[in-house]
Amino acid sequence: MRSLAALAALLLTLAPLGAQAQSLLHVSGQRIEQIASREIAGLAHDADHQYVAVSVVPDQVMTGDRVALHAQSPIGTSSFVNVPVTIDVDGKLDRTVYVGYRMQQYVETAVAAHDIVPGTVLSAGDLAMARVPFTGRPGNGIDALVGRKVTGSLLKGQPVRIEATTVNQIVKAGSTVVLVVRDSGVQVTADVIARTSGGLGDEVSVYNPSTNKALSGTVTAPNTVELDISGGDQ
Repeated sequence: MRSLAALAALLLTLAPLGAQAQSLLHVSGQRIEQIASREIAGLAHDADHQYVAVSVVPDQVMTGDRVALHAQSPIGTSSFVNVPVTIDVDGKLDRTVYVGYRMQQYVETAVAAHDIVPGTVLSAGDLAMARVPFTGRPGNGIDALVGRKVTGSLLKGQPVRIEATTVNQIVKAGSTVVLVVRDSGVQVTADVIARTSGGLGDEVSVYNPSTNKALSGTVTAPNTVELDISGGDQ
């Protein structure tokens, strides 16, 4: 009995020594992604479309002496692909890790040039054009936003949607405004009453109580409406 116990103790002592004969091999997920990205770079795409990784690849741990990585041809569709990366240990296939990518579309649009607080009336200096991921909404130009009022906070670099702004009504219905009439270089002004409200560039209706005439013109400044009749018959 004592000899059997001694033999068992000896086997238990020797077992870890056998397990330690091979080294632990560590392959970072970042290294796997780098190898896969070379295959992605060869896929057809344009400046407005780009493949982006959908998840972080975990690190891989295995036992052996030598490790080698090989990226295979991407498999999938035009909107989503997987790049198989095989991991060989000591010349034999140990495992295959799949790196997933989806097609991301980009669009040029106006973004906040700096942090913007609610109520700000946008100027050209508040905005910049940038390339951002497409979310299903078309991009806006800077000209379409200048003069509009921001309804909420915007962070620097955040796309500025038309829906996040309102018209800054610098002419309000019922208020007295200046009507500037231009005719072939001649300019006359009159105080009139605004019948409708509008922002910069909007067309509004006005009423001249001195002549009892209703006219329309374009808002060009706070409480200022211009009407150009050059070449017209008004």
